[in-house]
Order: sequence, then structure tokens, then C-alpha cells
Amino acid sequence: MKNELKQELTRRLCACNNGGLVLVMYDIYFGFSDDVKNAFVSEDREALRKGVSDVQAALDELMGALDFKYPLAGQLYPLYSYCKRLFSTVLYSLDVSVVDEADVIMKKLRNSFETAAADDKSAPLMDNAQKVYAGMTYGRGRLTESFINDDNRGFLA
Repeated sequence: MKNELKQELTRRLCACNNGGLVLVMYDIYFGFSDDVKNAFVSEDREALRKGVSDVQAALDELMGALDFKYPLAGQLYPLYSYCKRLFSTVLYSLDVSVVDEADVIMKKLRNSFETAAADDKSAPLMDNAQKVYAGMTYGRGRLTESFINDDNRGFLA
């Protein structure tokens, strides 16, 4: 996963609420899925193995976050498990089309969660997170970001 994407996801993670957290997890999945595709194109077996491991870890996190008190969790778990098995087949079949199949499923699920997250008006999960304002001033050919530090951030705040 590229450093820019990691920074963006970290920034979104610090500012998100419950619904946004699920969307960040889906975006982490898609970042690792792109790593698998890139490793397949470059024929780097070690990077492919690491990419598959990272995608499966992201799917494990989504599976672990399911709350089985709700009937929807019983329907999501087999889908996540199926996608995880698809990525396992990449290592021995060397067929990248199964990655696309898993991505289609996950993209539909992400779109559904994005619709649900739009209705979530809960407070952000992190109270003392650093504030980032983008676009206050512009540099030539780049966007300038301003970071605002609170004095009372930290352990004893």
C-alpha cells in the first residue's frame, strides 16, 4: 500500500464515527487488493504472498467486527469467508480474475455501507484527534494542509 494512501486512511480513521470506521476498513481491503494485482503483474511471488496475507488480515478484521446479534452479520460472514478463499486460490492458481470477483463483491458491500454511514450521525470515535484543514491556502500545483494541535491532547488530557 502506498504511503499516501496510508496517510489518508490514518487521517480518515482519526476523524470517523462508527459508520466511517467500516468504510475505512473496506478501503484498506481495496488498497491491499491493489497490491495483490500489482504483485501479480510484476510476477513477484513474495509480494504476492504478502499481499494475499494482508488482504486476508483485512477480511479477518471485517469478520471479527461482525455482531451476530443482528441477522445481517449471518449473511455477511459467508461473503467475507468466500472472498478470503478466493484470495487463497490466487497463490496456487496464479489467476488474477478471482481477485476481480472478490473486488466486485466487496465493492457492492462497501456501497451499501456507504449509504448506511451517511445516516450515521454519531460523534467521532477519537475525541482528542488532531484537526486537519485542507484548502485554506493553495500552493502552486498542490493543496496546502494546516494542522491544529490542541494543548490538551494526550494521555492526561
